[in-house]
Amino acid sequence: MPLPQSALAPNAATTAPALSYRHTIDRGDVHRWAVSEVFLTDYADLTSDNYLAAAQLPPAHHYFGDHTGPAADAPDSMLLLECCRQAATCVAHRGLGVTRDSAFHVTDWTLELTGPTPPPVHGRPRELDIRAAVTRSRVRSGTVRAARYVLELSHGGETLGRCDISARYSPAEEAEIVRRHHRKSTPPQSSSLPAVPPGAPVPPVEVARRDPANVALADARRVAGGVAAVVAVPSGHRTHFDHPQDHYTAMILMEAARQAALLAAGTGVRITGYHSAFARFAELDAPVRVSAVRRRCDEVAVRFRQDGVVVSEITVGVSEDF
Repeated sequence: MPLPQSALAPNAATTAPALSYRHTIDRGDVHRWAVSEVFLTDYADLTSDNYLAAAQLPPAHHYFGDHTGPAADAPDSMLLLECCRQAATCVAHRGLGVTRDSAFHVTDWTLELTGPTPPPVHGRPRELDIRAAVTRSRVRSGTVRAARYVLELSHGGETLGRCDISARYSPAEEAEIVRRHHRKSTPPQSSSLPAVPPGAPVPPVEVARRDPANVALADARRVAGGVAAVVAVPSGHRTHFDHPQDHYTAMILMEAARQAALLAAGTGVRITGYHSAFARFAELDAPVRVSAVRRRCDEVAVRFRQDGVVVSEITVGVSEDF
């Protein structure tokens, strides 16, 4: 998907304020409990539909910095996704007026990385600039209930790529009623998951990880045309479950898709992007089965099923060129 010239209003770029990278924003604005998991450092309104955000990419991190192969030499694609998630969440609260107790549900998510990342300047942490254009997809009684975000990413004046996010927002009480109606029961919390997931974990080296705690798949096997596995995340993971969840989040499924793509294509490929759609919640109390097939030289199709029903489909872009 080619990048547009800019999704921002023409006058937005000329009036952009200087943003700070000196400290993180309020962790509540990005739905994190641990300050160490907050990467957004500043935020500004340009117009009612255009916003700026800044982030500092940590030079070391137990999860986002745990890589081997090509990903070890560039900002983690999952880290860039997390920065985009934090930017969109902050805009929802500060710019669109979505209340903090609202339930957020991502329906689709795309990341396109367009080129190599400039090296850090004099060993300093990389600083990420995010320009966001927002479309209010659904407004009810003056309250934003759905929005689409186009986020343009840059570092040191160089374009890194673009991220598109579509999300729905619901009052907490309404979301709980809907969840219980579809499940016919109260969903369990992530704290109920075992500390060590069942099944045979994938060896970290096969998904370009060093730490076994960062492996998100188990019981992997080769099947016709690709690989199959099961989502397996330890309940104590400090990033995936920074705070209690009642489902496997979009970020967890994205990481599982990344790992499944590496199993299918090999750890020597570079991740170039993701195209994802989330149809249903991935529940914690039933196995989430993953299949990955390399359809073309530059993409791996990953599908998640639970109880025979597709909950998410994610296409992972890959490249053997560096």
